[in-house]
Amino acid sequence: MPDLLPLAHALHDLGMLLYAGPFVAFTVLVSLSGRLPKLARHDVVRVYRAWGAGLGLSMGAWVLGLLSTHFLTQGAFAWPVDTAAQQLTAARFVVFLVLWAFNIRLEIWTLEPLRKLDGDGEIPAAPFAAATRRLGGEMAIQSGLLLAYVVLHAAAP
Repeated sequence: MPDLLPLAHALHDLGMLLYAGPFVAFTVLVSLSGRLPKLARHDVVRVYRAWGAGLGLSMGAWVLGLLSTHFLTQGAFAWPVDTAAQQLTAARFVVFLVLWAFNIRLEIWTLEPLRKLDGDGEIPAAPFAAATRRLGGEMAIQSGLLLAYVVLHAAAP
């Protein structure tokens, strides 16, 4: 049987990169969209929503790579916390679980109102601005979780 660990590592790293990079970039764009000329909020949100499938697929690759790597190195789905390295690994998995759950919340409860407001082609300004501010705040939280995960991943042996 071939050694699948390098493939699992590559899948993890590629999925993480393809999710975190665009997500943080869109967080910055959504946050700045009201302050930069010729950068309409609704256009930024539409482009972000259009990236949804790519973000979903990259997160799926990230999950598969993360779980595969852990299983191939541990031989089981166990997260002992006896050593400092094991505690870092467990913390990384907890942060990822929170990140994943928050992503589901962001997708369903934050983006769905924006989809409905943008559905008919004419966007009501005040409700869309309020929903976009909420989106920017939640994206900032998600970006913070991404940064925490990356730091924990880099600190792990």
